[in-house]
Amino acid sequence: MSDDPRARQLRKVSRLLGAEIGCDYELDLRGLDLAHALASIDRMTERQRFRDQDRSVYIRLDPATGSAEGTLFQPVVQHLLGLIRRGLVSHCRPDAAEGRLGLALDLPAGKRSD
Repeated sequence: MSDDPRARQLRKVSRLLGAEIGCDYELDLRGLDLAHALASIDRMTERQRFRDQDRSVYIRLDPATGSAEGTLFQPVVQHLLGLIRRGLVSHCRPDAAEGRLGLALDLPAGKRSD
């Protein structure tokens, strides 16, 4: 996607106003077990530490099926709260629109360009 600051700002405003979530990237965790999902999130945040620009990521999760198994939503959010405390994620917003379940994240740049 474009790195144009105005386009990036427009996406942020759209998200705040409740418009459809538009992120720079998508991480699809549907079909993964908890261990693999958390490992994918950790790899994503580790790679972000070496980037010089902020980026937004939409994490897709499996919606609830009605079985006793549940979803990854709660354990993933708990993991993300730990990443927020460590400064590796700056914002996290849930998205539970009809037919989808996910989280929109803002990841701070790890390296600032001069």
